[in-house]
Amino acid sequence: MNTQTSIEFIQSGMSEPEKSKFNNDRKKVLQKTAHNFWNDPGHGWLEVEISDLSLLGIKHQISGYSYQKDDKAYLEEDCDATKYLKALFGDLSGYSYANFRDNCIIDCYRENIFIRNLPHYKK
Repeated sequence: MNTQTSIEFIQSGMSEPEKSKFNNDRKKVLQKTAHNFWNDPGHGWLEVEISDLSLLGIKHQISGYSYQKDDKAYLEEDCDATKYLKALFGDLSGYSYANFRDNCIIDCYRENIFIRNLPHYKK
């Protein structure tokens, strides 16, 4: 069972208040979780779980400029990664976001990056 199916399965037996608490707890965990930021000489992508895009309510707002493989999405840096971070933190000028940016982003530079060979993100 992949991550997306697991989260949906867990939530299927929950009441609305339980789902809300689960989502808020998951957001708090994500705000402290390391995220890979992949980049090459021309662009960059934030690696996230597709299930977390659903949880944040932005799964259908991600553009075709991002990529995906299995249960991961690679969000292009200019629009989609910002959309994810705003959904996760709300205000990108606050302490929580600054702490995340400074402590939870892992820079992964590659000259010939694998992401460009992946399928584009499909809603």
